[in-house]
Amino acid sequence: MANELPTSDVGTRVFSGARARFFFNGVQVAFASGVDGSEEIQYEPIDVLDEIGVKEHVPVGYRVTLSCNIFRTVASGPSTDLQPGSLKEQGIMPKYGAHGERILKMEGVDVIIQDRNSGKILYLFTDVKPASQNFSITARGVVGQNVSFVTTRTVDEAEI
Repeated sequence: MANELPTSDVGTRVFSGARARFFFNGVQVAFASGVDGSEEIQYEPIDVLDEIGVKEHVPVGYRVTLSCNIFRTVASGPSTDLQPGSLKEQGIMPKYGAHGERILKMEGVDVIIQDRNSGKILYLFTDVKPASQNFSITARGVVGQNVSFVTTRTVDEAEI
């Protein structure tokens, strides 16, 4: 038909969660149910005397945030196809160590969001460090964990 949109060899052109792969330090995160990221340029308004409006906006900061939701799993033996349930065992959250030295020596890693159909990296976050983890257990619910990170920069496929 003449009005049909062209399709590619990777299926639909619209990216979806069903084809998103989430990698933390080169390892695909199993049982991730969502990833949220934001990139913000902070501006300071320049207000001057004798004018009611803003003269201009000056960029003064750049902030990137990243968080993810992961279902809590329980390691069940020597199976090699399942990651351990603990975020610390997966290397996403650091183990405390004696006097917190593992936290003090922690270095940032890369986080990648990849389109599994094309293999293309759509988002790359650099110098990512875990900041917090939260979980909630209810009588009749699945347990999810929310992990927040600090990071210094993100780029998308236009910059990679």
